[in-house]
Amino acid sequence: MNSVLTLERTKKSPQVEHPFLQELIEQIRLADRFKKYSDWSDEILLKQFIKPKKNTSQLTQNFNLDALNQVLVNAFYNAIAVVIKRKTGHNTDTFVHMRNKEFSSAVISCGGVLVLYSLIWGYRSFDFVSIQELIEAAENYITHAVNKASCYLELTTNY
Repeated sequence: MNSVLTLERTKKSPQVEHPFLQELIEQIRLADRFKKYSDWSDEILLKQFIKPKKNTSQLTQNFNLDALNQVLVNAFYNAIAVVIKRKTGHNTDTFVHMRNKEFSSAVISCGGVLVLYSLIWGYRSFDFVSIQELIEAAENYITHAVNKASCYLELTTNY
């Protein structure tokens, strides 16, 4: 029975195979310095980004989610920065400032050029309706950042 559970755990859904999601999972695992989520499957980690909109107010009152949500927000922007670096060939720097419950921000620079600035309203409710929406949001950020970088930098890789 143990082997059956192990086989099921390693089996990944096709959506988890998306390159951005793979990078996001890696960034979550890197950010989990105390290994609080090390026994969580990739699918369970990604499900933390997916919240029904009708329950958002209830979720924002659950203070036990603070640590996890901070990990998720940081991992999301760090994963975007890694993809931007791959696409441009230039180093990226990420700064996520979680100022308070209501208002935070994220900044990514690429080769010294500010390529992404994002206001995060209520990081406790930093969520998406579906995995597809999560992927589309990330791809949108990445596309705009790479386009901005291409205006100022000579890109070394194809995008």
